[in-house]
Amino acid sequence: MKDVQLVDVSLRDGNQSLWGATGVTTRMVRGVAPLLDRVGYRTVEIASSTMLATAVRYHREDPWERLRTARDLMPNTQLGFLTTGKRFITFYRTPDAIFELAFRLLARNGVTRLWVIDPMHDMDGAKRTAALAKRVGFEEVVGGVCYTTSPVHTDDYFADKVAELDDCPEIDSVYLKDPAGLLTPERVSHLVPTLQARLDRLRVDEIHSHTTTGISPLTVLAAADVGVDTIHCALPPLANGGSHPPGPRLVKNLHARGYRTHVDVEAMADASAYLMRQARIKGLPIGTPNEYDEEYYRHTIPGGVQSTTRRQLAEIGKADLFDAVIEESVQVREDLGWPIVMTPFAQYIVTQATLNVIGGERYRQLSDEVVDLLRGDFGPLPGPVDQDLMDRAMATSRATQAPDQDITIEDLRRRFGHTLSDEELLLRAVMPANQVDAMIAARGTGRASTLATALAGMAGARPGRTTIDLTQDGTSLTLTRDVPADQGAAS
Repeated sequence: MKDVQLVDVSLRDGNQSLWGATGVTTRMVRGVAPLLDRVGYRTVEIASSTMLATAVRYHREDPWERLRTARDLMPNTQLGFLTTGKRFITFYRTPDAIFELAFRLLARNGVTRLWVIDPMHDMDGAKRTAALAKRVGFEEVVGGVCYTTSPVHTDDYFADKVAELDDCPEIDSVYLKDPAGLLTPERVSHLVPTLQARLDRLRVDEIHSHTTTGISPLTVLAAADVGVDTIHCALPPLANGGSHPPGPRLVKNLHARGYRTHVDVEAMADASAYLMRQARIKGLPIGTPNEYDEEYYRHTIPGGVQSTTRRQLAEIGKADLFDAVIEESVQVREDLGWPIVMTPFAQYIVTQATLNVIGGERYRQLSDEVVDLLRGDFGPLPGPVDQDLMDRAMATSRATQAPDQDITIEDLRRRFGHTLSDEELLLRAVMPANQVDAMIAARGTGRASTLATALAGMAGARPGRTTIDLTQDGTSLTLTRDVPADQGAAS
């Protein structure tokens, strides 16, 4: 009987796929982390740079505190971070010095496993990223092959790409990433052995496949049958839909197929129950299984990008344009030379499709990120680019503005100050100042923090009755404690 390990992605990819990347808070992590730690996961995916940004932008929370909270409350569980190796928080190419600082801070704050997935399959770039991660303290680096469907993404294409990773000593294993949920059981049964045949040192031993088409619960079982021994999953309410196979059901299915998982299913149920309560309290959606949709194979937009696009269109009063934007994305992807539809290129494609739909003319306005893509900031595109689109892009002022890759940490210190912590310096380097300022101003002012301070004060109350009245954001709370005279004297 073979062992299969599980990676939980609820707090990162589940959140991004179903809650628009904004649903999870530090308070929620604090509540669920001890429960997740009991399960026995191989790894818990705790963040990507997008998660760090949304903590600041939407919750005014310190993302480094969130990581430390997870680290301290999950001492028995490895924490993982996903990177493309080309961008950090921003949607343009990130200078190497900023990337090195980011990786150093991730390792310092408790993240020890890194998934490196270059959507353009720039494997030399992925190997440089892996070397950097190991140099600054990551314990394990997993290199990825990113699956998609297009005229150029053939078996030979994927096999050639995975073979480039085999000679990199900093890469410990390989995973097959299916961000759009396009893999089928039949396809994975053939693709994994094809990839493995091109590897001597490494193994394709991990799979990440979204439930967008409803097929991935079967696909990951088929992957296990051909030697993949680590499967990504999520907990309800952050499973199904555009997210991942639900962990509890996956465990049952694996056992029925003859595999061992060595996880605590009661702890898994407890963690899921906590997240379900939070979803109901906050009015967040609960993932449900998707019906198979053949049309999805035309646009392949990942679930997380779809949910974020819906939210952003609603924020500008254009929610009714969602279907038109998704349809337009099909043509945009082809014109761009078939980039894989995952972060950041999925966002580039959808943003440009949105500009086309709202503007009423294709490519009348080009996003800076699309120009960056076409001028080669992320490497060669896998297929031919529409010449009219390329001509328009190269005629923009953006096309002549080479990305500044020579920024140093000392440059950032001169700009932002020499007394800032490394963590604050990094956030200021890649995020708007007003958002970081709001995060700093909010420290210690949240309801949970205020209540904790009040309770600490009451714990040291003198003999007699102590009453504290709290009012914040329209919520009032009165706390009363009677301390006997003998107890007060003893303390």
